[in-house]
Amino acid sequence: MLLLLGLLSVLCGEPGLSLQDGGEFTFDGHIRQFAVSDSSVYVATEERLYHLNHDLSLASSLTQRGFLNNLEFYRVSEKAAGNATFHVNVLLPFGKNNSLIVCGVISECYCEVLDPKNISKLVYKEPVQVGPRKHSQGSLSLLVDVRTRSQTDTYILTAVENKTKSEIQCTLDYGTVNLHNTNKDQAGDIFSVNEGSTTVIKTQGGVDFVDGFQINSTIYLLSNVLSEHKNKIRLIWFKAETSKSATLKSLRGATLTPSDGGDGGSRLVASSLIPGGQQVLWSGVFSVDGDRNNTELLVFDISPDLSRPTDDDPHFSTTDKFSLETPKTLKPKAVISKQNNMTAVLAVKKRGWMVFFIGTGDGQLFKLAMDRNYHPACPTMLHIANDDRQVFPKLHLDPVDQKHVYLPFRNQMIRVPLSNCSTHTTLHECWSAQDPFCVWCGSKKRSEKQDWL
Repeated sequence: MLLLLGLLSVLCGEPGLSLQDGGEFTFDGHIRQFAVSDSSVYVATEERLYHLNHDLSLASSLTQRGFLNNLEFYRVSEKAAGNATFHVNVLLPFGKNNSLIVCGVISECYCEVLDPKNISKLVYKEPVQVGPRKHSQGSLSLLVDVRTRSQTDTYILTAVENKTKSEIQCTLDYGTVNLHNTNKDQAGDIFSVNEGSTTVIKTQGGVDFVDGFQINSTIYLLSNVLSEHKNKIRLIWFKAETSKSATLKSLRGATLTPSDGGDGGSRLVASSLIPGGQQVLWSGVFSVDGDRNNTELLVFDISPDLSRPTDDDPHFSTTDKFSLETPKTLKPKAVISKQNNMTAVLAVKKRGWMVFFIGTGDGQLFKLAMDRNYHPACPTMLHIANDDRQVFPKLHLDPVDQKHVYLPFRNQMIRVPLSNCSTHTTLHECWSAQDPFCVWCGSKKRSEKQDWL
């Protein structure tokens, strides 16, 4: 089916503006990385590391300026100049280990482990490469669990964009996709990729990664790959079992095609898993012709195909041998929206509805609910920026109350309510809005938010 947000606005009336204060924070510098844990938000800018409470009030902040001496980094006081800046490229709250993993570059690759409740407290530091050697929007990192016969080990998966080179020279240079240790008890010591032998994934062609996540024992990575002067949107799966090496060698892949089949000009811009259900449903914002002025939001079934051979892909391999076979092609199940300049998406499920929160290049956030048959309710505008600031591609749900979404901009983050039910003053208005987050309370004669997601 085809849905045009502009057309729906005409058919359903103008989208309702439902702004209310959910909290916001403006940073001293541009956001390089941000991460959301169970109760906190961590943000790294060019020269500071911030620890925010879930309502975006400031808990603490830490300068990233200091001195580099014999490959050891020492922070200076707030007013001192220092001779080096720790630029963060990896920021991972590790709840099970009660730690915050921070990696990046100074003049050398560098990692720190901090106390997540007190980021000024250093637990461990080491000059080592984890993640890219330069700031890159096409690189990503995430924690993954690999199940062995006796236990489950957590590793850092890094997927590094390889289209541009860095002048930073590190002691070791790893592959495009790597698995790093998270503690000293794992074989090879903390941050190592070695477990007796070293297995990494190499790539053929320029690649930039858009998203990665794990569902049960399967890891998913989505990327744009430049192949034969055309862009291909690739999905690769891993079975996270036995060991790091076995996990990476289990890779299988597929190619995603846009709604019109594409001619190699489409790119994946933003991504969100659609939670729940037997099928693995996923939504992505695609730039149809390489220009973000022409974008579409599509839904795919990306359930892994375990019938295909492992480590046999034309673009990704643990060896130097790349397959000549064409990967499986996945086509969209539904076209959710075609609209100019979509840059971000977050999908949630509520009371049988799929709800998409869509960010744009001019600072707007829309909400669009779809039923099980992809029939839409009217779109609702949740936020309009004061200027034309782009919404960053990754949106996060507030894990504490699950009633707000974190909306990141260049140097600001805003916590936006998922709904404003109080605008529906009658039973008819509440039902007509078809907002899955609102219910009518008969005894109070008013529309209220659901307390569960």
